[in-house]
Amino acid sequence: MDNKKSDLHPWRILLGHFMDKVDSYAIPGIIDRTGMVVDWSMPENERTYKKYRIDTFRSRITTAYEALPPENQLKVSHATAAELSTFRWVDVVKNDLKRIGWDIENDRLIPVDAEVRELFFPKSTMHDAYVEIRKIVQKTSKSICVIDPHIDSTIFMILKTIPQLPIEIDLLTFRIHGGDFAHEANIFKAQHKDYSVEIRKTDEFHDRFIVIDETKCWHIGASIKDAGNKAFMISLIEDDGNKAALIKQINNSWSTAHVQKI
Repeated sequence: MDNKKSDLHPWRILLGHFMDKVDSYAIPGIIDRTGMVVDWSMPENERTYKKYRIDTFRSRITTAYEALPPENQLKVSHATAAELSTFRWVDVVKNDLKRIGWDIENDRLIPVDAEVRELFFPKSTMHDAYVEIRKIVQKTSKSICVIDPHIDSTIFMILKTIPQLPIEIDLLTFRIHGGDFAHEANIFKAQHKDYSVEIRKTDEFHDRFIVIDETKCWHIGASIKDAGNKAFMISLIEDDGNKAALIKQINNSWSTAHVQKI
């Protein structure tokens, strides 16, 4: 994880408050409840020294956390935030989190800033997922391309929130769900004259992507119509090489894709 991303990651703040404020004897039990496996063993004669105990726990927790894949790191962050929300000093944690675009609401860690690069959404967070995808779409100033193998009319609910007009909209999909999709697409275009909508079909993509103004790319771990039903992630693609390769593939696939009449 590069410095730019880690500056926006909630874990360091959560761990800092956790180690500074939680009773050291309670730390293993709380961390165990997050699902992360940590080696708590230490010599019995050293266990009674608080500073040694805290330093050892911090090192062991950090080692266990850094060994996790990114999606599991965010799961542990969510679980740790839920544990910290039970303490009376949680407002101090929340204030620090807000400075980097996060907050704790209803015992849950949530993103509140569009600059957060990687977002994990637990199962049954459909509204949170919809809101975050809508935030991404609303960044559009001239064009948007949505690559989603399975789309339905949900896409129009999100697209109509774009504030900057006129907009060119390209939808690249494989299967369209909903018997009246073509009809809804037509009446959407009839009502929203400043939206230029074209839909093409291809089987060349498995993953989902949103490309804004041909410069900013997001990877979406679930179809937009199902986002939040199951756990998934949204990630901003920051590597220039990956962005260029993705945009090239989209352009190639678009040029050979079947035009969907609407």
